[in-house]
Amino acid sequence: MKFVVLMFVSLVLASCFNEGDCLISATNYVHFQFKKKTNITTDTTVAFTSITVSNSNSLLLQDSLSSELLIPLDISTDATSTTFIFHRADDVDNPTITATDTLQVTYTKQSKVISRDCGAFTFYHNLKIIRTNLSSAQIKIISTDLIKDPTSSGPSAYAINYQILY
Repeated sequence: MKFVVLMFVSLVLASCFNEGDCLISATNYVHFQFKKKTNITTDTTVAFTSITVSNSNSLLLQDSLSSELLIPLDISTDATSTTFIFHRADDVDNPTITATDTLQVTYTKQSKVISRDCGAFTFYHNLKIIRTNLSSAQIKIISTDLIKDPTSSGPSAYAINYQILY
């Protein structure tokens, strides 16, 4: 009798795990961190006056201080490149001195079916800078995949893609 009860409980519990695991690590956000040129292990705060993406006229960010940013790729078209335009104060203490940095990145899109229950998701990988006005010494590539930890939240849940040294 104990064996039958144990078998019944095992079957019931096993049936709970038949559905697909829909924890998705796909994201379209590029994670930028800003570090000091003189000490690349130290975060630096950048005063952004505005940030735009590709040919969009909408501002993603305006008048903000930040040491890291999550910025979405422009996935509204079939193009596989996005241009980020950072308008920033060259000096945090003097916001009238401005600079503009441009990064154009290209990437590969790949749709994957996670499971029948979860459906398909688009993964972005092979992130590459194809044009920028920053020197190569100012950019450190950390990860070329756009992924996140689905069990966490906030910027730390996203893989760091680029560190920019100011």
